[in-house]
Amino acid sequence: MNGREQASLETILGDEGILFAYLFGSRASGTAHARSDADIAVMPSRPLGLLERERLVLGLVRALGVPDVDLIALDRAALEMRGRVVQEGRPIYSADEPARVAFEVRTRSEYFDFVPTLRTLERSYLARVAERGL
Repeated sequence: MNGREQASLETILGDEGILFAYLFGSRASGTAHARSDADIAVMPSRPLGLLERERLVLGLVRALGVPDVDLIALDRAALEMRGRVVQEGRPIYSADEPARVAFEVRTRSEYFDFVPTLRTLERSYLARVAERGL
């Protein structure tokens, strides 16, 4: 992300009351191609309405020059998604660094407590599919 994109990103996210944001997925891992979307997770200071969400997506598409943005609101995301964002993503904006760090610490703690249960559920599901098919 160049300086102009970062400045635009900060303006857009700040105007919408976003506390912090992460880039994750193929663009964060360096495996994106020209037509890849950008996966962005945000922590809003208040719940995003439909119009706010669409305005934010359109602004991010323009600012980043990508075909689409897959926007995840972290205040409504499942633990598995929050854990993935924290593990694989990289912070791209923070208006409240103490809140971002607290979010990461809390999410990591909850996620790592949940991982054994998640793995058990995955094994059970795969065994059932192997036995009965889809």
